[in-house]
Amino acid sequence: MMVFLNDHAGLIGLLFFVVTFLSICFWALRPSAKHKIESYKFIPLEEADHELK
Repeated sequence: MMVFLNDHAGLIGLLFFVVTFLSICFWALRPSAKHKIESYKFIPLEEADHELK
């Protein structure tokens, strides 16, 4: 078992990160989150409530 994991560590890591990336993309872009994400687009244009020191 360890030999298999050692020989295929690159492929296993790649698959893990691809699945994780696609899962996060699906979660962020799902239709039920559209309103929440749309509200975030104006954050850079809002004035800050506090002064930077």
